[in-house]
Amino acid sequence: MSKEIQKYITYLSPEFIYVPFDRMDLLHIKRSKLVQNNYYLGQNNDGKRLFSPVSGKIIGTREMSFLNKKSNTLVIENNFIDKREKLNPFKSISKLKKADIIESLAKYNLNKKINSKTTLVVTSLYNKKYDLGDMVINYESYEQILEAIDEFLDIFNMKNCYICIDKNDLYSITAYEKYINAFLNICIVNSNRKFKDDNCVFYSIEEILAIHKAIHLDYMYDNTIITINDGKPTIVKVKIYSSLYELLKALKINIKNKVVYVNNNKIDDVKDFVIDFGVRSIIIKDK
Repeated sequence: MSKEIQKYITYLSPEFIYVPFDRMDLLHIKRSKLVQNNYYLGQNNDGKRLFSPVSGKIIGTREMSFLNKKSNTLVIENNFIDKREKLNPFKSISKLKKADIIESLAKYNLNKKINSKTTLVVTSLYNKKYDLGDMVINYESYEQILEAIDEFLDIFNMKNCYICIDKNDLYSITAYEKYINAFLNICIVNSNRKFKDDNCVFYSIEEILAIHKAIHLDYMYDNTIITINDGKPTIVKVKIYSSLYELLKALKINIKNKVVYVNNNKIDDVKDFVIDFGVRSIIIKDK
């Protein structure tokens, strides 16, 4: 194994952002249509809240494609400032009430059924050709992840957490081994197959970082890491709700006379496709 993990590209300044929504009457939009990063945009039919991942101006709506669905979207023209309405100081967990923490999780759509008898299962995905996102997160943020999990267990009086990491993901395993002995209630396992009963609550590695940000900073987690493979894998940290076409164009990845697959599903119109947290891999093949 090489000494250093594969480098990745950041694409956190797209020209436009496409935030999916269900109904206009559930949205909260200023008359000026100006928004700031983490601005509350409203909610969907299921009550899940919507936030803007950039600052800029809402210039209209457009139907766009997502994984397994089409949706109306708010089109936000990025002003590339990422200005926030307020700069929240880091909040110490010791100064927060459990009710406040539960409210923060609900605000950012991270709340699940949890009690003191629940086992926390954190899943990390890995495929050396097509899905390296969690490997990067683990390698860079293992300390923050372990500390966030430890806080989470303490908040909800949970006894154990299992982080499920593929046995072939040596970068992630090696990273956690540096620090995990300090956390007696957190264990690394290589499969989540045995964790299927009602006494388990499942989060992804990315969601753990989102929880940490929601609790301590009152911000949404506004980026994700995907792997693009056009013959060789390229790891990209991208702003959530970015256009796939704009991303590929910015990276100068040629898709003319090519077929594009997202999570192994063929995409009919790349120009209308939007990247959300469900997107893991982009595969580009010859026709």
